[in-house]
Amino acid sequence: MKRRLLGGTGLTVAALVVATTGPAAAHPSNDNLPGGTSISVSITTPANGSVRPPGPVPVQGTASIGTGVPVANTALIYVLDVSGSTDDPTVTGCGGDQNGDGRANRILDCEIAAARELNNQAVATGTVGDVGVAVFAENAATADVTPGGGDDLITGPTSDLDGAGGRDVDQVLTSANSSVSGDGGLTRFAARSVGNLTNFAAGVQNATAVAAASDEPRKIVAFVSDGVATAGGNVGGPLASVPANVDIFTFAVGQGSTCDNTGGGRGSLQQIADATGGECIPVPDVADLPDIVPGVIASELTTLTMSVNGGTPVPITDVTPALPENGPASVNYSTSTAALAAGSHQICVTANGTDGGGAGDVTDCHTVVVNAPPTVDAGGPYAGQEGTAVSLAGEVVDPDGPSLGTAWSYAPASGVDAGATCSFGDAAALATTVTCTDDGVYELTLTADDSVNPPVEATVTLTLSNVAPAVTVSAPADGALFAVGAPVTFTAPFTDVGTNDSHTCTVDFDDGTPVAPGTVNEAPGAGTCATTHAFTAVGPHDVLVRVTDDDGGSATDVVRVVVYLPGGAFAIQASGLLTVPRTPDVTCPPDEAQTQALLNTPVGSVSALNASCTVDPETGRTEASASIDQASLLAGLITVTNIESSCVADADGVTRSSSVGTINGIPIGLGSGSINVGLVQVFYNESRTNAQGQLVRNAIRVVKPPTLIIPGQEIILASCRLG
Repeated sequence: MKRRLLGGTGLTVAALVVATTGPAAAHPSNDNLPGGTSISVSITTPANGSVRPPGPVPVQGTASIGTGVPVANTALIYVLDVSGSTDDPTVTGCGGDQNGDGRANRILDCEIAAARELNNQAVATGTVGDVGVAVFAENAATADVTPGGGDDLITGPTSDLDGAGGRDVDQVLTSANSSVSGDGGLTRFAARSVGNLTNFAAGVQNATAVAAASDEPRKIVAFVSDGVATAGGNVGGPLASVPANVDIFTFAVGQGSTCDNTGGGRGSLQQIADATGGECIPVPDVADLPDIVPGVIASELTTLTMSVNGGTPVPITDVTPALPENGPASVNYSTSTAALAAGSHQICVTANGTDGGGAGDVTDCHTVVVNAPPTVDAGGPYAGQEGTAVSLAGEVVDPDGPSLGTAWSYAPASGVDAGATCSFGDAAALATTVTCTDDGVYELTLTADDSVNPPVEATVTLTLSNVAPAVTVSAPADGALFAVGAPVTFTAPFTDVGTNDSHTCTVDFDDGTPVAPGTVNEAPGAGTCATTHAFTAVGPHDVLVRVTDDDGGSATDVVRVVVYLPGGAFAIQASGLLTVPRTPDVTCPPDEAQTQALLNTPVGSVSALNASCTVDPETGRTEASASIDQASLLAGLITVTNIESSCVADADGVTRSSSVGTINGIPIGLGSGSINVGLVQVFYNESRTNAQGQLVRNAIRVVKPPTLIIPGQEIILASCRLG
């Protein structure tokens, strides 16, 4: 039998349990126990209809008893033993002088105090609609519980019909007296006399009469006695007439009373309780009676259980305060289901409690949907080139939703330079592309989040190879001509799809000089290589520019430059006393050729004058030449025939040559030398370097030294030059 703790006495009294038959068709989460006490339970977590991931589901909530709206469906009948022994001065009672008879703290005072405390409990719980009183000794009597005419057996627990400022039922209870002061009985609201001995049968009969006067569906009798039956017949007869909705709880008060003493065959307090569905409660210490009697309508929250999908209920043990808990009370509970698989599940929590009417329960049920996590396949592994979009094809399966978000992300794994980044065509799309700024191995992660389960990830590798840069020489133009020694600036723009790469460059000038580094100026994905070089070798040079990225990939471009020596030529020039400008005078580049049939000058006459100069743009070969058929100089002092000179510069070197037919009739040819004609010296086939550093070839140079009176004179015929 279940026990409950009452009051603060440390004593226990049997729980008042009324068995019910069959499960209810539905279980409300808020209801009232059979005795009218409110009881409720609620699940606060999980929310009804919530979607959760697989696994255990935490369940939390509250339960309460006696805190809600009660139902006043119970009648209480207070039955007092007023036999002579209840006024025994040798037994210490309690309650002071409850009935005002001048004898305080007697057993009867305790009975009255206990009945009044039970009435206070009835008022506090709100579950009692009717109260009535009966007393017994040798005989028994019902009490008139209302003032005024008539004989009313039932009143309300708070009724004050006479306006005396006190409850009517309290006035009746405190009018109880024992036979010590006369015949035991009541003085209000009508006098009752019941004698001196103890008659259980009469007490039961009168209690039943009072109960019959109430329309409440449930009726509880608190039957108090300090002795055993000493008068009247056997209680069996009256007990047979007690209706099923009347429960009699008997209290054996003090050392002289026990539950089991049959009083010589008249019946025991235990017999009365057993026959009516009540209980006999021994109270050895009389002073405890006011604390124990109110327990007949006390409520208690006894247990909480949880079931899943209609399975076996499991006790909930994490309850604060711990159960059982006397009402009114509220508790918080916390528990967890076993791991739940995907699908719909019903979680029910039941609160079990008792009150004066018996046991009952309420149930709150929530449905949760367990959502399976998505499955993710990132596809791959993938491979491609840096700076180039690589197609991705991921797959996510999530048949039960409710919503799904997907996202690609990346992280460098190996061989990736610092600063490298990747971008996705659409990071939220399963089929998309990824482009990375550097080669190496990356880890791609496809994440799916269904907003219920923890995000699910799948990883795959992306291996990217390096892409060499692309370079084109933009300056100088292919085939451009440059003079020997002139500074030539080379500019070579380059691009690289690997925008995280850095670059160096070199230039091979194809002229025998060492390969030289160029200067790189770059931004992500593009830049220029630049350098300046002066060529000393005549001829075409295929200049190679090489751009190399930091991963060893390289690209080249070649530009041809043609290097030449500038040239020039003229047929005649005179300086000194007499002057003749260079005639005809040509230079190259550009190519130039001039011819003059006859020229009369202050220094003489010449015929068939020619001068030409050309540069081959493919080879850089320079050819400068001059010629005169015949010249008569200085008033016929010197006559020269068949005069010509030639200067050539190409990749093989520089050659200068000239020839003279005759000087004053003397054959000359190709050799070099000089002839004196009077004071004039004639140099023929002469190679010189002029003040400008040019290489000169004169076929004829006539020199007359100056005198004190006459300046000197110089005449040059058929001269070419390079440089």
